[in-house]
Amino acid sequence: MDYRKLFAEIHRRPELYGLDGSYHDYCTFLLGVDAGNDRQLLTGFRESLVPQVGTGDNLVWPSLVLHLAFPGRTAGWHDEVAGAGRQVANDLLFSLLDEFFRKREERSGTAAIFDEYLTWLKAQSWHRP
Repeated sequence: MDYRKLFAEIHRRPELYGLDGSYHDYCTFLLGVDAGNDRQLLTGFRESLVPQVGTGDNLVWPSLVLHLAFPGRTAGWHDEVAGAGRQVANDLLFSLLDEFFRKREERSGTAAIFDEYLTWLKAQSWHRP
């Protein structure tokens, strides 16, 4: 299945997939699709986001996307994603997903994503191998 195409269509017309277009619904749907793929579909997505955020190695990918969507905020995202920031968060989520799948299609895709993540991780002062 072409998930890049499917996710672009879901982003464009969420109501056709029973979604209300909220960030929460999108994340729940994506987590369900990942679960239906033996949790392999989004392998490396969180790790691709951590170096971009520069922190949050203890966070799940929905929170990391919000860190990128609303720099400087560390909490209180509910108001953002329910209001004016809804489109910002949703657009960024699907842009990041598309970039992630594009990277995974490259020759050393998933390995390159984890390599970048591990390079970032080893550079952290708190990291203990």
